[in-house]
Amino acid sequence: MMNFTKLVKEKILKYLYKNYQNIDFDNIDKDIFFKKITGLNFLEKEELILAVSNLFFEDLDKNFLNETKANINKIKKTNEKISFLLNKRFQTEKKNKDLIKKIFIHLIKNNNSNKVLNYIYSVADTMWKHSNDRSVDFNYYTKRLILSSVYLKILILIFYRENLTDKDIDNEIQKSLEHIKSISQFKIKFDFLKNIKEFFSLFSMQKSGRGF
Repeated sequence: MMNFTKLVKEKILKYLYKNYQNIDFDNIDKDIFFKKITGLNFLEKEELILAVSNLFFEDLDKNFLNETKANINKIKKTNEKISFLLNKRFQTEKKNKDLIKKIFIHLIKNNNSNKVLNYIYSVADTMWKHSNDRSVDFNYYTKRLILSSVYLKILILIFYRENLTDKDIDNEIQKSLEHIKSISQFKIKFDFLKNIKEFFSLFSMQKSGRGF
């Protein structure tokens, strides 16, 4: 992860949020704006996409935690905390779904699918950490695998279903969390792999036009 001053981070993020529709990600290394940023001006395209995506994902995490930290400790039950955190995360990502999709497409196109998977896992990891869960009914990694599967499934809906309301998202969350109580760890892992396959198949079908 590259080190930037707070001012430079804010400058890059402002440009990204405001202009992402017009940024040519296939030639991002030739973008005049990024060429003027010390530390980015010498990077190759793949390195630059990684640097920009890292900064963007970091900002999503910060916004998400700012939205949740005041209320999460008021909720007593772990499953209710997870439901609350999922809802807040999807509210954050729904606002930026087109930018997230665009970055995912270019990470995958440039053989950085592992970065997308790391992002999905890191979101689940963050939610478990901030739920302050102390139970031992599942092991550490299985809990994160379960939540990654739920998160990934609903993320696909947000990307590809128009007019998805917050109530629709909450219903999907409740249905998914209820479903995992009754299935085995093997089935959870199978469902996660199935969701990953569907997720990447959807992105592999994306056509990159001008500006992508």
